[in-house]
Amino acid sequence: MRRVLFLLLLAACTDSSGGTDAGGSSSVGMDASSGRDAAGTTDAAVTTDAAVTDAAGSGAVCSFNRECPTSERCECDEATGCFCRTGARGTGQVGVDTCTSGNDCQSAVCVEGPGGVFYCSDECGDAGDCQGNLPICADIAFVGRICIRDPNG
Repeated sequence: MRRVLFLLLLAACTDSSGGTDAGGSSSVGMDASSGRDAAGTTDAAVTTDAAVTDAAGSGAVCSFNRECPTSERCECDEATGCFCRTGARGTGQVGVDTCTSGNDCQSAVCVEGPGGVFYCSDECGDAGDCQGNLPICADIAFVGRICIRDPNG
């Protein structure tokens, strides 16, 4: 998984899909094309994968909001990873605005800063792209270069 280490740094994000279909039923063990389970019973709430994707967003793998269509945001959770889902993007700025999840940030990245407070982060090319409470541009395995706190400060 691309963001295993990164997820350890992130505040908990939410995933709007929750592993269930629109009717709240798990589609595990169901034939989505017919709506029948292994015993042949029908679940009226079962929908096709295309319909679930349309309702939840494109489902594309992402690391940042800019990798998703403009009507979607990059949502992450520890169980499934990060995917583009329908929803409003946050507006939090790098190293300045606090966050409780990536959904609060313009980039979709929320990391721990000084004193255990979480701040919005983003991709960076060098320290000049980072500011405030996240002044260091560092390579994070499986993620790339993002702004992080000063580990000595």
